[in-house]
Amino acid sequence: MLDGLFVTPAVTAITEALAALHADGAIAVVGNAKLAVALGASREVIPVGLSPRAAGKKLRDRTRELASLVPVSLAAVVGVDLATAERWEDALRGWSRVVRDGGAIVIVDRGHPFEASRRALCGGLTEIEQRRAGRSVITSGLVSHLVDPA
Repeated sequence: MLDGLFVTPAVTAITEALAALHADGAIAVVGNAKLAVALGASREVIPVGLSPRAAGKKLRDRTRELASLVPVSLAAVVGVDLATAERWEDALRGWSRVVRDGGAIVIVDRGHPFEASRRALCGGLTEIEQRRAGRSVITSGLVSHLVDPA
């Protein structure tokens, strides 16, 4: 319930991470409607993986599933709770699939900074950085496609 009060610091940290990684262009926000709406105020955002209830009126007609996105078509993916997800490898692989070579993945998590950076490294991200925004940890890194992501 209090998550809405703390969106602005997270959005600021995410925007800084995207700027530092030169992630210009459309981005996908996975699993968080409030972040999608807030980031959508300043850039093209594709909300992904939201229930109709979470999408609400502002995002209802724009939300999509990750599998429907064209491979290597986005500048970045912003995802939540990767450090605590059981199937994090599949999630990170799916996120990387839709991000162009040299694009960014930004992970927003509550705490768990060591696990978030470990998973980012194991997932093949480079130039890993972390920022704090209140209780949230923003972990970002570059995607490098050494082989065809499709």
